[in-house]
Amino acid sequence: MKKKWIWSIGIITIILLIIVAFVLRQTNSNSEEKDSYNTYKVETEHSLNLEGKASPHLVKTYNNNSQIGTYISTQVDDGQSVKQGDPLINYDINGNKRKQLANKVDEAQTSVNEDYQKINQSPSNNDLQKKLSQDQNTLNQAQQQLIQHDKQINDSVYAAFNGKVNIKKNDDISDGETIIQLVSNESEIKTAVSEFDLNKIKAGNKVDVKVASTGQKGEGQIKKISELPKSYESNLRESSASATTSISGDDNEGTSNPVENDPSGENDSESSKYTVVIGDIDIPVRAGYSMEIKVPLDSIKLPKTVLTKDNNVFVVNHEGKIKKRNIKIDKINGEIFVKDGLKKGEKLIKNPKKTMNNGDKVEVSS
Repeated sequence: MKKKWIWSIGIITIILLIIVAFVLRQTNSNSEEKDSYNTYKVETEHSLNLEGKASPHLVKTYNNNSQIGTYISTQVDDGQSVKQGDPLINYDINGNKRKQLANKVDEAQTSVNEDYQKINQSPSNNDLQKKLSQDQNTLNQAQQQLIQHDKQINDSVYAAFNGKVNIKKNDDISDGETIIQLVSNESEIKTAVSEFDLNKIKAGNKVDVKVASTGQKGEGQIKKISELPKSYESNLRESSASATTSISGDDNEGTSNPVENDPSGENDSESSKYTVVIGDIDIPVRAGYSMEIKVPLDSIKLPKTVLTKDNNVFVVNHEGKIKKRNIKIDKINGEIFVKDGLKKGEKLIKNPKKTMNNGDKVEVSS
């Protein structure tokens, strides 16, 4: 009887130990589950992918200009590479005209010099002061005429920039008819971004470019972002053309500089697009080539799940300890962007609890 009682106590003790062990295990398991958190690794946004067309940075047209002389011939071959300042067209320029203009400058300068000498002798003579003012105006006009003459010759004869020559016609050319087009060596790419991506880029950003047809890769830089949407620019160009046509039909002289009051042109159902010009391209790109552009973005975008109620975050270090950090954010189109306070690669607690404190050690599951 005594043996049975001992056996019963032993069995009960074993059962109790098993129950205690199970309870402890469940408690530990629940504790671990309670302190286990998912994390989010801070990353910059994916590159912005754009498409565009390559074009020359500059194209200059050289027309037959009879005002500087009689056209004789071109001084370059079709497709020839030239440098800024190289002569392109040969005119029979009337040298007497420049000589006459230069003589006028010399004569006006002599008169001014004489005026100063007389004023030094009679400083209180108002008539001499008036004559000096008149002679100075004459000198300024003569100098401007000479400068304009030289500029016209330079603009009609010499290469304005480095590029390649495209001869349109080289004989039997009427006055004002195109002789040469000079195409700059420097290329640029025009593309467009939507209003939702506009704030992600800025002038000066480096970009990766790729020629769609050949796969050749290179780099470039955003040179300009238009202030107005493309549709507004088109509308303003049409308005400007209409204003020019209207003035050309009038007897009034001068240039029109119209002011657009509440310019229109946008479709309310579509997002606006803005022209972006990319230059400083480090690979040769032929005009008209289709280009693929990638704009690396430095902006950091966060999911809502990592924010506390006061829009801060808990950062986890390599020891598993957390620290609450104040960050600055912007909310744009429903997305959260970090202005300051976080770096790429840092880990944040997802769904942080109110009870979390600086220095707490947590288990992370990812």
